Amino acid sequence: MLEWLVEWYDGVELWLVQLVYPLQVTLVLAVLLPLCWGLARVIDRGIDGLGAKLTRVRDAEPPVGRRDGETGRKGTAA
Repeated sequence: MLEWLVEWYDGVELWLVQLVYPLQVTLVLAVLLPLCWGLARVIDRGIDGLGAKLTRVRDAEPPVGRRDGETGRKGTAA
């Protein structure tokens, strides 16, 4: 069913293994650093937003992404 994906991955893996080590490290970092940074940012924003919604503290700080101090509720200001 997914044989084409397995074959493609094997080809990429074989190509990467045959490269010179410094080039391997450079390519892996060029892919993994942005991917891990983006995933960490999404997780951080999600946890921050969830924490802001679940908090019972009335004057809690707004999530990092909000600079205007709005909490998302009408009629309330920080």
